[in-house]
Amino acid sequence: MAELTPMTPEAAERFLAPQPYEERIHVSLVGKHGGFQPVPVLSAAEFVKVTTGLNPVFSADDLAVWVTERLGDAELGDVIRSECADLALFQQAPVACALVVARLAQA
Repeated sequence: MAELTPMTPEAAERFLAPQPYEERIHVSLVGKHGGFQPVPVLSAAEFVKVTTGLNPVFSADDLAVWVTERLGDAELGDVIRSECADLALFQQAPVACALVVARLAQA
């Protein structure tokens, strides 16, 4: 896994801030009756909570754009893209989640 540059206090504050509902990202979880249930995610911490242990499905590219544009972390967005680029869709979640967890620990 790539090593991320330490964040400034201002960058950490932006990264940790919950986003307005209009700027959420959706993560899909398998519903109890089959099919996918979209779950709105408003922050990096909420992303980790929703994706940990639940086998979610989401686009790593969409997550990278959200992290870059909404949370203000272009470096993490680039790392998510590169680390998930050659993985199957169902294999991307644990990698992306681990990267966001590492960044949350820094923030």
